[in-house]
Amino acid sequence: MHHSVDPSVPVRPQGRSPRPSRPTPRSVPGRARRSLAGSATALGIALTAVLGAPLSASAAAPTWQQVLEARGSEEAKQDALAEIAVAVEAASARAAAAEGAAEAAGQVLGDAQAAVDEASAAHEALQAEAQAARADADDARLVVGHAAALLARPGGGGGLTSELMASGGDAEQVLRGLSMSTKLGENLAALRDRATTADRLATSLADQAAVALAERDRLVDEARAALDAAAATSTAAREGVEQAEAEKATLAAQVALLHDDRLTLEQAYAKAEADRAAAAAAAAATPPPAGARPGTGPIAPGPGVGPGAPGPGTTQPDPGTGWVAAIRSFSSYQAYGYRVHPITGEYKLHAGADFGASCGTPIYAVSAGRVTYAGPSSGYGNLVVVDHGGGVTSAYAHMERSGIHVSTGQAVGAGAHIASVGTAGGSTGCHLHLEVRLGGVATDPVVFLAGKGVR
Repeated sequence: MHHSVDPSVPVRPQGRSPRPSRPTPRSVPGRARRSLAGSATALGIALTAVLGAPLSASAAAPTWQQVLEARGSEEAKQDALAEIAVAVEAASARAAAAEGAAEAAGQVLGDAQAAVDEASAAHEALQAEAQAARADADDARLVVGHAAALLARPGGGGGLTSELMASGGDAEQVLRGLSMSTKLGENLAALRDRATTADRLATSLADQAAVALAERDRLVDEARAALDAAAATSTAAREGVEQAEAEKATLAAQVALLHDDRLTLEQAYAKAEADRAAAAAAAAATPPPAGARPGTGPIAPGPGVGPGAPGPGTTQPDPGTGWVAAIRSFSSYQAYGYRVHPITGEYKLHAGADFGASCGTPIYAVSAGRVTYAGPSSGYGNLVVVDHGGGVTSAYAHMERSGIHVSTGQAVGAGAHIASVGTAGGSTGCHLHLEVRLGGVATDPVVFLAGKGVR
């Protein structure tokens, strides 16, 4: 799933989009089931890899006493270094497996949300077609009613067509469509048949819409389960990576002791910790990919993000409603609604709103709540989901991993700086993809927030 546009192409604000052609009701659930089944299999493989990994990389490493004793013999020193190398490799493999499990769980979550959006589109299309068929039946009955009344008059029928045409509106359109002209009276039976047929079609479509709604609700439940599983897996993966990194720091200290007989154990460990902290800081400061930049397009009012931009933990002003804007400054905007996908060319629902901004621009929680997910998620790149209660959730996507400033289970206030704009996942430029879901179903986040007083 991709939520950006090519930065080289101007973005036009989207108003009401035309209604999409109706998806085949059977095809949507089928694709969703196949997609989720495949993702679940991948997740199972990844979890098996994690669970099947050694419980402790340090089990193969020498003890501190053995390391100190090995300093007196070159042969013992080389043996100890070889054991440490094996332990480092095991710790690295375990960390990679944990991250792989988190990625797989995030893929399942992304697929589950996409399936909900696809099913929602199918339901909405069927519902709209049912309403259109019902309106067609009502129009046909309106003409029949007028015609019957006029034909019942003494000498009726002579001025029937001209009188109906003069009435304008839907009746006129039905008359033109049927090309009845002066022979309207001879075609009342056909017109009644048309009303009956439209009624039957409307009933059939309404029944299909009900089935599609039930399928959508089922997929919403699956998406909730996928979110819970992804959150648990991501948390376990983070803890696993932290444990592996701590073990590697210990092993690095042992290596330092073996290479430099002048170092004390404390000095070796302090050096290893300093090296690890420096590497982590360098990774966090890694710039976005070459060429990543905010998309061009209509410029939205607002101050630029300068050196004084707030850092993680700060808040932006609350308008008094408990709700705030997710981003304070942006250079381009693409609305929620149906669009031609910029990569696949599919005409599909864009389930959120995109705000083009420089990578690193602060992203704020739109209201107080609890973080239910913070981690990788397929086309979203990296995703943060906040539950605001009452069935309302907000989601923020495409941050770099280092651009997530919260963790699963954390409570956040309205306007808390929870993330920073990035271009991870299905993205062609630095931007925030913002979603709001009501009961698990996507709604226009800008319209929703406007209803909360956010402009």
